[in-house]
Amino acid sequence: MSVLSFGATATIGSLRYDAGIAQVRIVQSLGPGVGSARISLPRDLRADAVPGDEVEVALVGETGTPSTVFTGTVLAVRRGLDQTTVHCGDASAALAAARSGSTFEQQRVSAIITALAEEAGVRTGSVEVDLDLVRYTADQGRTAWEHISRLADWAGALATTTADGYVEVRPAPSPPAAVALRYGREIAELGVLVAAPTPALVWTGNGPAGNASDVRAPLQTTGTLPESAPGPDTHTIRVPAAALRTPAGAESAAKSYGRRNGAPRLRAACWLVPQVRPGVTVQITDAPTPQSSGPWLITRVTHVVGPGPAGRTALEALGITGASGGLADQVAGAIGSLP
Repeated sequence: MSVLSFGATATIGSLRYDAGIAQVRIVQSLGPGVGSARISLPRDLRADAVPGDEVEVALVGETGTPSTVFTGTVLAVRRGLDQTTVHCGDASAALAAARSGSTFEQQRVSAIITALAEEAGVRTGSVEVDLDLVRYTADQGRTAWEHISRLADWAGALATTTADGYVEVRPAPSPPAAVALRYGREIAELGVLVAAPTPALVWTGNGPAGNASDVRAPLQTTGTLPESAPGPDTHTIRVPAAALRTPAGAESAAKSYGRRNGAPRLRAACWLVPQVRPGVTVQITDAPTPQSSGPWLITRVTHVVGPGPAGRTALEALGITGASGGLADQVAGAIGSLP
């Protein structure tokens, strides 16, 4: 009988810890959720960490090879009698601490997202969104990360962070799944929640223009976009969005919010699986029930290593097939709504 032994390594500032870490807890989420890491070091282990130090954490799963899962900076250090705890945030934390106030005119959503990230000093990877906006004001009532997540939702995409510290925005995925997990091997426990659909959210803009370059696009009107937008009524909630001033923009946002309303939700407890991240799609093989096989879109991951060689991963995910109606809507409900 083989015994699984998991581990973690970390580089904090100029010091590298290949052993001796008491516990590591890493939380990762789709935007607007914020990624974090908490590293606990024994009292007798040297710890020179200060806020602003760069941090990289790798986890060792069943393959025995370290896999980098978190890159960020130190946010705070707590020095206690028995241990030192280092609290860290990834790129989403830096964006969540920034409030822009900038206004963008005649720009694509991808350019706005890149500019907001640059203002906060955050690197961007792939930004795959295709939506033109006439004008967008990144008001200071929202953080830069909330603006990026909101813009991604309007364009039918998801905002994530990468293991090496970049922000990425990619289209909401479709089957087939990218990763297979087996019940009874990686997955120890799981549960599926199927609930009735909630009232639909319909983003409504206004404007007489047919496209973002039309000179009439900035003009105010009393009509709504799309003109055929349902509601408001018992089953439909209209959400005004002044930045949506073309039919294409309003329809994209409405479609994104209406795609997966009522999607099933999965919670699973696994042995440590470092390779899964929010935004990844998984299929469960040998599932105990047909409803739990998926495919699933991972929305939140929590990795915990320690004390000792213990390691586990908790997953939260949404079904991406077999539902009646907003993927972005359900993601927002799973990790915090987007105002």
